Amino acid sequence: MRDGEHLDTQTPPIAAAALRRPRWGVRVLARAFMWSLPAIVLAATLVIWLSSGGTVTTDNAYVKGDRAQIATQLSGLIVDVPVHENEKVSRGQLLFRLDDQSYRHALTRIEAETETVRAEIRGLRAQWRTKREEIKAALSQQTFAQAEFDRQEELAEKKVTSTAKLEEARMGLEVARQRISAAQEDLQRIEAALAGNAKIRADDHPRVRQMMAMREEALLQLRRTMIESPIDGIVSKRPVPGSFATAGVPVMVVVADTDLWIEANFKETELTRVRAGQKVLIHVDTYPESECWGTVSSISQSTGAEFAVLPPQNATGNWVKVVQRIPVRLSVACREGDPPLRVGMSTTVAVETGHTRSLASLWAGWARSLGLSSASASPKP
Repeated sequence: MRDGEHLDTQTPPIAAAALRRPRWGVRVLARAFMWSLPAIVLAATLVIWLSSGGTVTTDNAYVKGDRAQIATQLSGLIVDVPVHENEKVSRGQLLFRLDDQSYRHALTRIEAETETVRAEIRGLRAQWRTKREEIKAALSQQTFAQAEFDRQEELAEKKVTSTAKLEEARMGLEVARQRISAAQEDLQRIEAALAGNAKIRADDHPRVRQMMAMREEALLQLRRTMIESPIDGIVSKRPVPGSFATAGVPVMVVVADTDLWIEANFKETELTRVRAGQKVLIHVDTYPESECWGTVSSISQSTGAEFAVLPPQNATGNWVKVVQRIPVRLSVACREGDPPLRVGMSTTVAVETGHTRSLASLWAGWARSLGLSSASASPKP
């Protein structure tokens, strides 16, 4: 029985040959695929290279926006901060307030001094009118004294009056003249105090105008204790009430949430065909499932390295050529309902230049790299 089972399990020669035929076909197909694989990869690479010539891509791109560093023009104690961290504020909205007691006292003192000066001007105008009346009376007295002196002098020539009466008349005339002279000097002094115009209004007087200017300065200082937002945006780095603000030192930041843009740092070799006005596809890392479109607004006039604290000095020491990056400003056209952009977000941008690559350009690039084009273009001796 075991011998029968052994005979049944043996494979006939014809069946074994039939099983070997598929294995030979698979082997041929595998060899053909292995030989054709490099060609397929090369062809796919060539197709991808030719089709990708119209797009320039970089992930060195970040959302940018205006940031207002809020600093005070006065030094003082922060007593009130009505806004909260990350709160949206509008332009002109109060951010915080400094202690203004000393400035209010200064304004009150200046206003009181201004009223005192106004009262002095009104008093000078009254003195001017009084002096004019005194001069009129003194002129009348001088006329009477002159007539009395002339009469006594005429009588003295006729030997009718005494010398004492003549001297008395002469003294009276001299006193009247001196009184007029003194009154006129006082009148001139008053007119000088009234800026040469006795009918001047109190508010037009130089002293009053000076006090009013001081009042405006005090009001300006008082308004400077109220710090308002210069732009629409989001509050950041909110100060704590009770902290001290130093003039010129930022104590708060307002980050704009509108009119944002993207700054993309392309390699200088990638900007050959990038122009202002070209469309840009934007992907924000925070929102991988959404995309938006933008436009190339402008291209920087200098590389980013030129704005570094220590710009590279390529004229000294050993020099290694490094591909520079040039900032490109991209405007963003967000649609209603798109996720909000925030300053500093990372993005990936693709500029559609519309350029089409060709095999001729590929050959020209290889020729340049091998030095063939320069050799053929060099003049013969």
